[in-house]
Parts: sequence; structure tokens; C-alpha cells
Amino acid sequence: MASGKMSARQKMINLMYLVFIAMLAMNMSKEVLSAFGFMNEKLTENNTSTTAKNNEAYANLATKASEQQAKFGPLKMQADKIRVLSADFYTYLQDLKTKMTADLEDKKDYEAMDKTAFLDEYFFKGDKFTTEGQAFLDKINGYRADVTTVLGDNTKFSAALKARFSTDDVVNRDGKKIKWLEYRYEGFPLVASLTNLTQMQADIKNTEADI
Repeated sequence: MASGKMSARQKMINLMYLVFIAMLAMNMSKEVLSAFGFMNEKLTENNTSTTAKNNEAYANLATKASEQQAKFGPLKMQADKIRVLSADFYTYLQDLKTKMTADLEDKKDYEAMDKTAFLDEYFFKGDKFTTEGQAFLDKINGYRADVTTVLGDNTKFSAALKARFSTDDVVNRDGKKIKWLEYRYEGFPLVASLTNLTQMQADIKNTEADI
């Protein structure tokens, strides 16, 4: 009986079942895409809030430095350098996010941000990195190294900097070593990568706040 031909009714039932499964998968995908989008919005709001708090802290430090130059002057110089480095890196990431969404009419239509082509083509060329992909890595590594240099012997922030801005190779669940850029950005939906970059901007703001 198992080898017999299916009836027209059974074929229709099977087809309807396949369509039902496809619809479930599509709806789940849309829900995940929207979840990334809402997370990106929340991170963006937090970045705005942290920026305001950081600006207030910079202003307070400037006041203290003007009143007690010997004590707070060197700290202000250090903070100013980190502020410039952070602003430069943050702006670079913001420009990249703008490029990623340039062709989208509705920047909040997260369900439409399911394509992977932009960063797959922008960062990767075959099994190598493009000039832009290498520049992205250099920006991350450069920021981590430059902030570490500014801090000098103050090593209590080293672990946080390493954790937030590491580009070391990653070992996946199968025990295979994968380059960090591939592991984090190749083949991911646009909205996921967008959120990832906003999180990195949050790491910049939090680094300023911590220091």
C-alpha cells in the first residue's frame, strides 16, 4: 500500500500541509526580524541617553580641571583623547549603517530587512575580505589599541576593552575555527547586522562612561 499512487485528495492534503509549514516558517522569520528591529530601537535610545550622561560627565570634569588643574588637568587630557577616539569610531559605524539602509524607503520596515547581500558583498570577496571589510576590522582593533594606549598603566579597563572589541577567531559549536568577521557578519539578515553595529556603538558609549 505504501508504494501505491496517492489519491488526488491525499496530494491536496500534502500540498496544503507544505504550504502551512512554509507559512509558519515565514511568520516566525518575520517575528525574528521585527525582534531585532525593536532591539535596535531600544539600543539607539539607550545610546542617546548615555551620550547625554557622558557629555555631562565631560563638562563636570572640565569644571574640576579649571578649578584644580594639578589634580584634574591630566585626567581631562586623557578623557578628551578618549572622547575624540570614541566619536570618530562611533561616526564611522553610523555612516556604515546609513549605507546599509540607503535603499530602504521605510527604515523601520524590519520585515523587509531579511537580505544578506549588502555586507556579504561589502565585507567579503570569495574567501577573503574586501578593502572595506579589512577597514572595519582595523577600526575596531585601532580603537581598542588607541584607548589602551591613552590609559597607559591604568589596566583595570583592559578586560572590558578586550571583551567588547575583540576580533579574535571564534571556535563554533563544531569545534571549527572561524574568522571573527565571518562569524559575526557573513550571511546574516540586514536587520541583525544593523543591530550588531548599534550594539557596538553602545559598547563605545559604555566604555566612555566607565572610564
